[in-house]
Amino acid sequence: MKNLFIFVILLSVCIRNTFGISTLLVKNELNNKVLGVRCRSKDDNLGDHILRVGQMTKNNFDDNVWRRTLFWCNLWKGPDFKLHVAFDAYRSQWKADIGPRYLWIAREDGIYYTQHPETPPKKKYDWPKA
Repeated sequence: MKNLFIFVILLSVCIRNTFGISTLLVKNELNNKVLGVRCRSKDDNLGDHILRVGQMTKNNFDDNVWRRTLFWCNLWKGPDFKLHVAFDAYRSQWKADIGPRYLWIAREDGIYYTQHPETPPKKKYDWPKA
C-alpha cells in the first residue's frame, strides 16, 4: 500500500505540469501580402487559413499526458504562394506555468517566434530564395 501511495504521488507531480491549455498563434506581418497557414498534429488538423496583413489564427489545445504532442505548421507567402516554410510550431515539454502561448509571426525577412508577449520575437526561419 505504501508503494502505491508513493507511485500515485509521483505520478500526480509529473502529470500536473502537463495539464493546462496552450495557445498556438500565427500572425501575418507581411508587407501587403496574404499568408497561407496550415497547422496540424497527428490527431488534429487546425485547418487551412488565408490571413490578410494583421490577421492571426488562434488555436487552443491541451497536451496529451505522455508529452508527445507535436504541432507543425506550413506557411506560404502570397500572392502566388511559391515561397513556403515548414516547421515544428509546438513540441510538448514539462511546463513551468499553465497556459503558455506560442506566437509565430510571418514577416518579409522570415518567421519569428516568441512565447511571452513582453519579449520581442526572435527570427527562427528564413523564407527560401525565390
